[in-house]
Amino acid sequence: MVFTVNRNVIIPDTDRDDKGSVFKSYALTFIVCLPFFTHGVESNNLTISAHAGHFKTPETVPWTTIAFILASIFSAPIQSFFIDKWGRKFGIYIVILLQGASCIPLLLPPNDVGFIILHILCGISTAGLFICVPIYIREISTTTIRGIAALMMVMTSAGYLVRFGLDSENLLYLIAAMVMAQFVSVFLVIESPSYLVKRRKFEEAARNMAKLKCLPVNDCYIINEITLLKEESERAQPNGQWNVLDIWKNTIWRDEMKIGLMLFTITVLSGCIIFLDQEKTLVQIKTFKDPDNILVPVCLLVGAIICIVSIKFVERKYLLTFAYSVMVLSMGTLAVFTQADLTVTSSRWLPVAALGVLVFGYGLAWGLPTIIMVEILNLEASLLRLLFYINVIVKTVLRMRRKISNDAFRLE
Repeated sequence: MVFTVNRNVIIPDTDRDDKGSVFKSYALTFIVCLPFFTHGVESNNLTISAHAGHFKTPETVPWTTIAFILASIFSAPIQSFFIDKWGRKFGIYIVILLQGASCIPLLLPPNDVGFIILHILCGISTAGLFICVPIYIREISTTTIRGIAALMMVMTSAGYLVRFGLDSENLLYLIAAMVMAQFVSVFLVIESPSYLVKRRKFEEAARNMAKLKCLPVNDCYIINEITLLKEESERAQPNGQWNVLDIWKNTIWRDEMKIGLMLFTITVLSGCIIFLDQEKTLVQIKTFKDPDNILVPVCLLVGAIICIVSIKFVERKYLLTFAYSVMVLSMGTLAVFTQADLTVTSSRWLPVAALGVLVFGYGLAWGLPTIIMVEILNLEASLLRLLFYINVIVKTVLRMRRKISNDAFRLE
């Protein structure tokens, strides 16, 4: 029994999720998650640059930081409108285009304006990435495989890790190669049937659903799926109309939005991001040697891999509870060993292990709120994208503040 906006609907307990091909869903998910890998690699070419912090405000905040945040803020509503108007595939194409364009300032002689433009382009592409791709994965995947959206966590973490094997020039070549591969692969992407139903393009939705499942258009399964999507879309529009205020008027959607905001707030503002700078966290452990600072990205990647492996078998709430518990215990341990003017003389392995466990828990948890919200909100609830938008902004602000703090720490 599924309670909807206007009435109760009984969905037969059949093997409908198992019919047709699921290989295409997995393949398309991998293709549309490639920009997350590029995003992870590109993140290493932003404010770490020696030229990125020269152009500052009177408050000593780099204009590159402000440009990244403002670009994310103002571009998110526009990109939300675009993917509602022209489709999810169009939104993915725009993200790839912007990721490619962000390479151009890196090819020019270093200057402040060029790096500000770089951060603007990256801010726009990052906002679009977290807005469009999770929604697309939700709409092309059956209920049993929606957890595959956790692949975006693995791809981003892998992008962070790649820079340890490549220098800045080779990283730039890698970004260019990834963008070209994404441009080619985007032609294989099938527009979301849910979006087409939302736009009342039922015949095209049926054709795309048939392509997605490798079944004939007139197959009973395809007809039944399109019918269910039609009913879902109609039930989500009170009296045939839908507007933003309906999100807050409807108790179910309002509660779902509260859940999403709470999950994002806890994950992003938990404080664990303070410890993600390995050099600063372990500064008092004089004997610990890791010149490449590889501990953090490796543990982050391991956490993301464990998440994507276990998400099909373990409920989301249990994964989140476990990850939060691990993070709290690890932060407590690190808080003891990172006290001011404390010289650590014994058990020096303990804060190192605690940092690895903390980052592992963060890698396990950071993408789960997005996956949960994708799964519980209706396809017509466009404010779902607002949660991704808020998540991107908050994480960006915290990451940039941490970067500024780290720069000041190194100067000291």
